[in-house]
Amino acid sequence: MRAKNRKRMPRKTIRKNAAWRKVAGVIGAAMFTMAIVAFLLLQPWKQPEEIPESATESLSQGAMLAPGAMLDQTITYLPCGHVVQRRVEAPAEFADLDRKGIENALPEYRVTAFSGKEVTMQRDLNIFCPDHWVLMPDAQGELCIWQNQMGEVMVRVRNLGIVVDDLPESAQNEVRIGKGFSSAEELEGWLEGVDG
Repeated sequence: MRAKNRKRMPRKTIRKNAAWRKVAGVIGAAMFTMAIVAFLLLQPWKQPEEIPESATESLSQGAMLAPGAMLDQTITYLPCGHVVQRRVEAPAEFADLDRKGIENALPEYRVTAFSGKEVTMQRDLNIFCPDHWVLMPDAQGELCIWQNQMGEVMVRVRNLGIVVDDLPESAQNEVRIGKGFSSAEELEGWLEGVDG
């Protein structure tokens, strides 16, 4: 009989209580998340210690270059100030070389970073970059047009048949060390002005 005397709650009240339970659950979850975040933020954090350069060198010293590794080369052309970056695959004979082995194989480059998959290196060249035409005498003192066609070597493009000593003194000083031009036309215009 007790079951009969029990009052049932109206459906509206039941729905209202369920909605409050959901809201209370969301608020509780949010408060729990905020408590975890606050706990983590209040923890004393240590700054990461810098690894001394000697330690990174010793780590890279033990690494060996893998077949198919890449060489990231940066070449600075000192007369014009241009910088060329190129990424090339390491020759097959470089496989299994360590950092010292690469430095010995390419002494003209400074190795700045080394891993088994990649070597970063730099080189300064005292020649103009491939973007320039260069007016400069050859070993016999004849004026020639030169161009850097391979990236690392100046190649004679044309002999002009003019002896450097026949130019005005100020022009002689300029061309003896090499005078760079951005185009063949600019170079020819300068020559015409000197001959003028």
